[in-house]
Amino acid sequence: MLANYFKLALRNLTKHRLYAFINVTGLTLGLTIFVFSSLLINYEENHDHMFSDRDRIFTVGSIFSPASGEPISEFPNVRLAYAPLLKAEIKQAGLVARSVLRERILKTKRKSYYEGIRFVEKDFTRIFDFQYIHGDQTATDDPHGLVLTASTAKKLFGHTDVLGESVILEHVYNMKVTAVIEDVSADSHFNSSLMPNTKLTAFASLQALVAVSDFNETGDWNSLNPADLTYVLLQKNISRAWLQERVDLVYARFTPESQRDYISALKVRPLIEQNTQVWEALGFPVLESVRLLGLLILITACLNYANLAIAQSFGRTREVGLRKTFGAEKSQLYTQFLTESLTLTAFAMLIALSSIELLVPAYNEWSSKEVILNYQTILPQLVLVTLIVGFMAGAYPAYLISRDSPINSLHGTLLKSRQGHSFRNLMIAAQFSISIFILALVMIIYFQNQKVQTLSSAFPRSQIIVLERMGIDQIKENYQALSHEIKQVKGVQSMTFSAGVPFLETGSSGIVATTKNGESLEVKLYLVSIDFDFMKTYDIELLAGRSFDPKIDADVLTPGSKQANVIVNPLAAEKLGFGRNYNVIGQSFFSLPEDSEQQNRECISNRPSNRCETLQYNIVGLMPDQYFLGVHMKKRPIIFLVKPQTHRYASIRLNQNADAETLVNIDRAWSQVFENYPIIRQPLEFYFNRFFRIPSVIYQVIAFFAGIALSLSLIGLFGLSAFMARRRTKEIGIRKVMGASVNQIVRLLIWQISLPVMWSMLIAIPAAYFAADIYLNFFPERIESVVPLIIVASVISILTAWGVIAAHAISTANETPITSLRYE
Repeated sequence: MLANYFKLALRNLTKHRLYAFINVTGLTLGLTIFVFSSLLINYEENHDHMFSDRDRIFTVGSIFSPASGEPISEFPNVRLAYAPLLKAEIKQAGLVARSVLRERILKTKRKSYYEGIRFVEKDFTRIFDFQYIHGDQTATDDPHGLVLTASTAKKLFGHTDVLGESVILEHVYNMKVTAVIEDVSADSHFNSSLMPNTKLTAFASLQALVAVSDFNETGDWNSLNPADLTYVLLQKNISRAWLQERVDLVYARFTPESQRDYISALKVRPLIEQNTQVWEALGFPVLESVRLLGLLILITACLNYANLAIAQSFGRTREVGLRKTFGAEKSQLYTQFLTESLTLTAFAMLIALSSIELLVPAYNEWSSKEVILNYQTILPQLVLVTLIVGFMAGAYPAYLISRDSPINSLHGTLLKSRQGHSFRNLMIAAQFSISIFILALVMIIYFQNQKVQTLSSAFPRSQIIVLERMGIDQIKENYQALSHEIKQVKGVQSMTFSAGVPFLETGSSGIVATTKNGESLEVKLYLVSIDFDFMKTYDIELLAGRSFDPKIDADVLTPGSKQANVIVNPLAAEKLGFGRNYNVIGQSFFSLPEDSEQQNRECISNRPSNRCETLQYNIVGLMPDQYFLGVHMKKRPIIFLVKPQTHRYASIRLNQNADAETLVNIDRAWSQVFENYPIIRQPLEFYFNRFFRIPSVIYQVIAFFAGIALSLSLIGLFGLSAFMARRRTKEIGIRKVMGASVNQIVRLLIWQISLPVMWSMLIAIPAAYFAADIYLNFFPERIESVVPLIIVASVISILTAWGVIAAHAISTANETPITSLRYE
């Protein structure tokens, strides 16, 4: 019996090729999107499976205080001072190890390379069981030991058998390779960060970092780098809740008061969540959105199939009548039509899997990920999805066509009646609700992203090249020589040095006071050291006052200085109590040049000591408020000063005639000055895109989903409009005999089917408004109104639907009345 059902199903699909093709195409699209999105979500949520103790490894992160001013709610790491405190607190229950990522120079006999090195404590290799090609987990017990991944060993030496090879760190610290490990796969938190240059390539003892820098091994209360992590490996049978209690205790007992206004708590997170933590911190429910959109696309495909199946099945009423006359029962007919649905769905699933087989390698190449299609693990889910989709899509059409009596089926009563009319309209409304919802999101995200681009255009992103690692002493000594060589390059307009650049959160923050001693207003400002060409290079025009002048001694802050001239923005002036007008010029405030924030607070209090020599800042210029740190962050109160000893970046402004040869010549000019230090340069656009690529990718993904959803909805509407036009053929003939014009008939058909499309707006508009609010809340400046964009998206959907309906309506309306009246 079952075999006969399949034979009849295949025979019917072959007979109605057009409908079968449309149905298979729709279901294939829906299943492809749903299965592929499920694969991506499973991949992102199942990182670090290569480590055997993954379930017992945790990281400790920070929860930002609402008063911190940070655009995110939490951070994946903590101050480096916490690790020694945690070790003492849980030494009987597990291992604690810090990993500090720094980009440093490794010099071999062949060449010098900049490499991102993780400087780790010795328990790091006990927490993570890497696959060792050479050496073992004791490799970092040696302060001079260096562990390389296989690909890094090949880059540095040309092969992996490099145990004992010598390497010089930062040209001063001798090291040797003590281990080589297999490359860690891409689905590890070590290699999945959104931050550039953070992949695991090498690690060494933390003592090596101490030897080549001023790093404090006991930790400090200032550093908070997202790539610096604190790991905890708990013994078996010890829970996350137990660890969280100990971490809370450490926070309560040891966190300085000055830190509590910035970090309100610490949070323990399992290692498996480390990869997805960034989305939670940003407030972007990215994975949940992909999961929801994939499901909505699948639902749209199911509704599309149901609409087409209903339209097609009404043409088989006489077949049903004859089969019932010869004894077929309702359950048999229901099973037959449901089998056709399941057969078609299974066929669509096979095509979808073939598409995914092609899609996965392309996605992996584009994203540098390692998504795999493992049929052994997902086969049960695929079968279940096929059965559910086949039943959901075919249940109602099968029920509707099999319920009539034989006489009604033979007379085609169902074709002429309004049975299922409301349900069909509901399906159309549901389809277009999804389409309008996603299309509205696309338009809102697009215009918000355009606003971000416009706001960031205050700086000449396309004309600036940034040189990194300029804070090295040997490089600082040759600033003038480098500047002279680069300014000779054709296409270079200017060059400047600074402690920070736009879109990159560098510089420093400090607490200043409006009076030298006694009770006063304390304000936290963001300080950026620049030089005399910075304002001109970045097109920053002053609102009042003057820029820095090398002829004025107080314009340069040197060690031992008692006062320094600064340029502030209106936000800083307002926070200092000077107002936002031009009267701020000539005002002064006070701070400590070198001490920490806590010492700063003590020194501007009523109890100053002899060591508390305050620094007086004199305001000589007022610059506009700008998104210096990025458009995703609120505008900060910023002061510019000239403090050359803190400069870490160089910015090169190119003119309109610059080309690829200009960059080659810049590299050549660098090499002439610094033979042992490779150049690291990035366009300013690179730093802007470090954040902007997130909303950009979100836009591309949702635009793709919107295109699929709208296409599926129109396919479903195509089928329903064909059915409606067919059902009313004789009515149309009578109307034409009575004098109705083609335009009147077309408007009649369009209006009838347009009603459910318009109903869909009642659901789509509030849903899109709510979803858009989640996205827009991340930005300090939002587009002014989203409702017009949602209405435009609705109008686009309706006009497109009218176009599809009109194609059938015009064809039917143009038939001669005699042809229409003789229909059936």
